[in-house]
Amino acid sequence: MARISIGSLDKAQIAELPPGLAGAAPARAYFNRTVDPLHLLLHDLSANDCLTVGPMAADCAVYVWHGAVTAGGHDLPAGSSLIIEHGKSITIRASEDAQLLTFAAANPARQPGAGGHIHLLPAGRVPRLASMGGPGAVGGGIHADSDCATCEVWLHENHFPGGVQLSPEDAAKGVHSHSEDEIIFVTGGAIRLGSKLCGPGTALAIAADTLYGFTPGPEGLSFINFRAGRPGDIRFASGISISETGYWRERLPRPDYLEPVAA
Repeated sequence: MARISIGSLDKAQIAELPPGLAGAAPARAYFNRTVDPLHLLLHDLSANDCLTVGPMAADCAVYVWHGAVTAGGHDLPAGSSLIIEHGKSITIRASEDAQLLTFAAANPARQPGAGGHIHLLPAGRVPRLASMGGPGAVGGGIHADSDCATCEVWLHENHFPGGVQLSPEDAAKGVHSHSEDEIIFVTGGAIRLGSKLCGPGTALAIAADTLYGFTPGPEGLSFINFRAGRPGDIRFASGISISETGYWRERLPRPDYLEPVAA
């Protein structure tokens, strides 16, 4: 895999559903090659369409980008998420036209968690802060914090306000790397990568230990970030390192999941 790969909504190709995913609705593949350590598919569902997730060899995170769905007896509007651990399955039904994102590692972890559970997180239950502190009043929310007893999936969201213009010097201070492969998906606003402005539906696959930086577009930036395993330190180009899990746990409580209810 390239150190940084960029996928866009208009270039994502219609793809067959891989093992562990089933449904009549089409899927568009951002990253699904054998050389991609993390896979991302976008599912376009019409009202009453279904997508069955699992059982899969690796844990899967599902994010409701647009529209609304039901799963396990619960309503899940836009901004909700599901974690389907390996060995389990669930059918998601679109309440209206909807777009879902599925994230998963291409291969199961060498020492996977026990698996066997499903966690549902409606948008209104996502732990969020309008400002995480520090410059820029960046907001955040945590969907999966790698602290589950049976899986180590990580999924968080960030929101950068509009109208923020960083000097080249300030932008350089944000250049950093993570110890795991990751996918960033732009859900709103735009992300500026050098001189290029990339809007909603842009996805970045970033290899572990790759230094990178970005700034928000003029109308702000919202994205979600997926890792298949527990994050280590965030390492800044300046030489400073901070614990990523520690940073989030100091600010937000653990997600309070719902379990599927019996039909």
